Amino acid sequence: MTTEPLSEAELLHGLDAYGAHADELATPTTQQIFAFRAFDLRDRFPAPFPDFRGALEALQSGTAYLPEMSGEIVAYCRDGRTIPIPSELFMRTQPRFRSRDEAEEWVRDRLTSIKQGDALARLKGAALCYPNAPFEKQIEEALTIKDKHMVGPSENDAVCEQVERWLVSQQA
Repeated sequence: MTTEPLSEAELLHGLDAYGAHADELATPTTQQIFAFRAFDLRDRFPAPFPDFRGALEALQSGTAYLPEMSGEIVAYCRDGRTIPIPSELFMRTQPRFRSRDEAEEWVRDRLTSIKQGDALARLKGAALCYPNAPFEKQIEEALTIKDKHMVGPSENDAVCEQVERWLVSQQA
């Protein structure tokens, strides 16, 4: 996804819609940053947010469309720079299957559905592993798949602090 550069005036106008003021946003460590944008697959958040938490909560909301696939948060600086916030700071990655037995069971179930003539079974999980590959290879491929999930709201305080520290380190 590409981010279109916006002027400070355009972003500040959008911030006013959220009742924020640029002079309230700056902390001593992040004075250059004056707004954040949240991006999802359908770009449902065109207006900027006054802080990282607002952008994060937007991606966590029911309004966001597939944030796990395409969610981004970008900080806008007064000097015209944009700083993409690494998704690893607000998304968690975990294996699709917790064990080899779980992956093997999934592969067996899919192969059984294919043999029973289920027309969609061949497509089920095709991105995980090719259904015509040898059985062991399918299991190994399935074990390598990882899923991304947005952090839960209960983690927001810790995530916001971590992002603040990361941003300070980027400005050094």
